[in-house]
Amino acid sequence: MSVERVNQGRTLERALDVIECVEASRTPLKLTQISKATGLHITTTQRITTTLARRGYLNSTEAGYTLGPVVLAHAHAFMLQDRLASVSHPVLQNLTETTGFTSSVYVRSGWSRILVARVEPPESLRYRFPIGQRLDLDVGGGKVLLAAVAPEELDEFLKDYSGLALASGRQQTADSLRAELAETAATGTYESHSERYPGTVSLTAAITDSRGTVIGVVNLVTTEETISDDGLARFRSRVIQAARVIGEQL
Repeated sequence: MSVERVNQGRTLERALDVIECVEASRTPLKLTQISKATGLHITTTQRITTTLARRGYLNSTEAGYTLGPVVLAHAHAFMLQDRLASVSHPVLQNLTETTGFTSSVYVRSGWSRILVARVEPPESLRYRFPIGQRLDLDVGGGKVLLAAVAPEELDEFLKDYSGLALASGRQQTADSLRAELAETAATGTYESHSERYPGTVSLTAAITDSRGTVIGVVNLVTTEETISDDGLARFRSRVIQAARVIGEQL
């Protein structure tokens, strides 16, 4: 491979690092903040942000840099082009109508999951996630995606895992997470109780393609006061069926 191609690839990687850095922030970022977060030299950061702003991928304001309108156009194109997102909606609509609960589809992106489809019931949850919301893999339904990660990748992830205090107050350790993931990998489903938010219950099932590869998850979520003592167990077959129907259409 030529030096020119290597340099072009490195430039693209750096530009994507900058975009992901800005995307992860809830507030505008100064040039120095982007430089520090990405590990890029300030002059390199300035050159990349200037190009991205000129192309509409970033907005440059007095407060700092934010994502630009072109990113929204890409998101719209994704919703039109992505087969998983398009086939999921009618299936989720049926799942929500028959259960009365919020249903969603997430896909893995690195060590997080991204919401690509969602249907809310008339009486929805107190909180709402927009399409494109990014969540961690080690909480709630993300564990179904995490359980499907290659063993060597999972070992690397858990090796440096420092633990997490869940909303229920339970302390999640690397050992307890590994045990949950082993059970989840065996069943393809996971039921969570007050992991992300107090009083919420969710049931998640894996979506697999024709080769059996996990490519996403169907998630059903509600609050504790709306369900019986058996949690969401009575809806397990419906969630699994929804995941199967989606997978068969891909």
